[in-house]
Amino acid sequence: MSSPVPLQNDKHSKLKITESGDFTRYRNRHLIPIVTRDFFTLAAEFPLVFVHNSDTDEFIPVAVMGLREGQNLYCQSEQWQAQVIPVSFGNYPLSVARTGGEDDQLVVLIDETSNMLSETTGTPLYDDNGEQSDYLKRRIESLSLYAQQLNQTKAIVKLFKDKNLFNTQQVQLQHRPDGQRYNIDGIYTISEEALNALSDESFLELRKNGLLPLIYSHLTSLQQLRRVSKLQYEADQAAKAANA
Repeated sequence: MSSPVPLQNDKHSKLKITESGDFTRYRNRHLIPIVTRDFFTLAAEFPLVFVHNSDTDEFIPVAVMGLREGQNLYCQSEQWQAQVIPVSFGNYPLSVARTGGEDDQLVVLIDETSNMLSETTGTPLYDDNGEQSDYLKRRIESLSLYAQQLNQTKAIVKLFKDKNLFNTQQVQLQHRPDGQRYNIDGIYTISEEALNALSDESFLELRKNGLLPLIYSHLTSLQQLRRVSKLQYEADQAAKAANA
């Protein structure tokens, strides 16, 4: 995927966006970072786990969309294979980042290489006077909300970490005896044992902050590993047949 650049009215005044359900741009990413809002929708379709960033010592929630590194089973064709999508998928080709420094602010970015962009078809980003269109204003509001959700997610996951709720897992999956066995290392889940061992005060803190439903959504989502295992088996068998 290409690097987005800051959105500028003088540079991008003629651009229009055509909405698309084609997510093949993620075809090589089997782990998709998510925000807490995603837990309640994606849990019915994907396993939701955590990975550890050793550089920042942060845990990041992700949706597992494939067992083979570099292969997203849901994004190999233009037809999305699930009933729900991560919040971030709907932001593209726009995104948001912080400038950093003392005047830390949000900046809207755009992927100029996206095939969703055109100067002839789609919804304009700017009007004839170079002002933001109502459509762009709505998109920016959504991006701002997403940035808030990212910060909220980081804070919540840090709370889980501070309470020592994470447990590393080595998952072994093999859908059928004639299929490949996948050993998945480096993922973390919330430990039910650690959760139940919390003091009444700590457990009440989680409940008061509305975090118990999120935790239970995460734990329930782990049942979807069997779904992904089946899809991976079918994809592997199809690849074998194509190469035979």
